[in-house]
Amino acid sequence: MKRLVLVFGVVLLVALLIVLAHLAFIEVGREVVTLRTRRTDGSWQSTRLWVVDHDGAVWLHSAGAAWAARFEGDPEVELERAGRVRRYRARIVRGAHADIDAALREKYGLADRWVRLISPCDEATLPVRLDPLEP
Repeated sequence: MKRLVLVFGVVLLVALLIVLAHLAFIEVGREVVTLRTRRTDGSWQSTRLWVVDHDGAVWLHSAGAAWAARFEGDPEVELERAGRVRRYRARIVRGAHADIDAALREKYGLADRWVRLISPCDEATLPVRLDPLEP
């Protein structure tokens, strides 16, 4: 019984360390923005994401995420970046997948590879372009 408790404790500790390392690897020293999308009741839902600037536009990466489904009904979103909140119109741009993947890989480096190892990226992952609503 003591051996079982010890094994369980070690497995739990390793799992906790992996989760903490994952969070630190994704967040520490990297640009992470907050995207706000509207729920059906009109309230805002916040999601922390990576962002990349590419060809003069702001881009996000969606893998069928709930936040992407929310803006299909209401494409107006808010993005908090570097302490500033701006409104955008979000739209999926089919065909930009490879370019946005490459830009994210260049910007986030090894962290991007880690995320793709845990959550593989395929053609179902959609690039989302944010077009500013105000100058």
